[in-house]
Amino acid sequence: MATGEEPESSATTEQRLIGGRYRLTERLGAGGMGTVWAGWDTLVDREVAVKQALTASAGPLAARILREARVAARVEHPAVVTVHDVVVEDGYPWIVMERVHGESLADRLDHNGALPEREAARIGMAVTEALAAAHARGVLHRDVKPGNVLLGSGGRVVLTDFGIAYIVGEESLTQAGEFVGSLAYTAPERMGGQRPGPASDMWSLGVLLYEMVEATSPFRRASMEATVGAVLAGKTPPLHRAVALAPLIKALLVTDPAARPAAQAVIEALRATAGSAEPVRKPAVTRSQQRMRWAAALLSTAAVAVLTLPLLDRFDDSPSSPLASAPPTPTNSRSSSQTGAKGYEHVSQPGFELEVSAGWRHHDKNASAQYRYTRGEYELIVVPGRDAVANYAKDLMIYQRDYEPELQPYRDSTWATSSGLTTIKVSGYRGVRGQFTWEAEGKERFVLNRALNIDGRIHLLVATGPEAARDTVSRFYDHAAKTYKPAK
Repeated sequence: MATGEEPESSATTEQRLIGGRYRLTERLGAGGMGTVWAGWDTLVDREVAVKQALTASAGPLAARILREARVAARVEHPAVVTVHDVVVEDGYPWIVMERVHGESLADRLDHNGALPEREAARIGMAVTEALAAAHARGVLHRDVKPGNVLLGSGGRVVLTDFGIAYIVGEESLTQAGEFVGSLAYTAPERMGGQRPGPASDMWSLGVLLYEMVEATSPFRRASMEATVGAVLAGKTPPLHRAVALAPLIKALLVTDPAARPAAQAVIEALRATAGSAEPVRKPAVTRSQQRMRWAAALLSTAAVAVLTLPLLDRFDDSPSSPLASAPPTPTNSRSSSQTGAKGYEHVSQPGFELEVSAGWRHHDKNASAQYRYTRGEYELIVVPGRDAVANYAKDLMIYQRDYEPELQPYRDSTWATSSGLTTIKVSGYRGVRGQFTWEAEGKERFVLNRALNIDGRIHLLVATGPEAARDTVSRFYDHAAKTYKPAK
């Protein structure tokens, strides 16, 4: 541990009562991030697993681990281990989870060697669905590996340790003793110090699939330095046993995060290999055209037809919704009319036009060149061409990640998550899109953010609202994005 502190021994910790209700019964295992105990919830009489996170006692990192664990507890999916509680005992974070009986995927591979492709695809599909559910809640795993995949009874597959790896993984690789994770499963962009996103978890998934079918790790070497070098080199070793899964594994292990397939495309490909009769489901999010092309090459014609269906707009016209119509608030700053879609009004300003929800308050252009539209806790921000792309190495990814003022609260927040930045193309304009959650004035804010390169200037569209109202924020953001046009 970086702090020099050591966890208590088994002799002193076994039978200990944590949080006044969780009795530790036996030590199940330990790793770089903590010790896991079998336990018993004395309040409701059930088995639990209790993990002691190894971090500085009562320090800010401990508080952040607890906060991230609480976020992870919101992820509900059969393939995600259920987090029951998080407590602090003697300054240490303890995460109380469901007890899953079975063996880890690491044990299965150690005992049986390579898995048949259909079985590897079945396990991989469950892991990917778990990741997709977590990403939708703004949670990144950052430690996808065989040791964190449990194979329970009845064929159940469970991915464990959600949320914990995200916080600890914030530390730089160059700070000795502070990087916690598994180097052989760590995406190259994370090693390079870039802020990771869902694509980083997809890279780790590719390593996991490779190891399942080939019975060896593609990048693990005899030393830490050699392992890091193998990952950064970006050369995937040949696949000898994989046939059906080979194209998918190669696509997941490309060094460019933007070129990797998204979770839904991976799920469909794995389902095809696993031979499941489950009907193909429409994806929950829109992917970039590059990922669409990859999916089209890999999937059947029927699957592609489903994957490329556009999302349908869903409007909430209930009186309590911020999207519901209300008497408009007049200001001197707008030029608008009721020519928009039902419940929306068309707005035209110097540099852009779009549709915003009817009844929202329109604010004058401020000193930051922002046009703001608000109602209650919800806000839509438009910045048409304030900044030049050339001033940021002509790279919108760098601009959004490091410089965009609208995202500064994310960089300053003591607690924040990101589902990553994705390259997009809208009406012929290239751009970058991301989603974030951060804490502001004690409240968690969900943010959707887009930057487009339009004639060398950066056009921004930002939607914010309560973290618990993600669907509502997504609806008014999607409509604004769909109707946004730069001024002619």
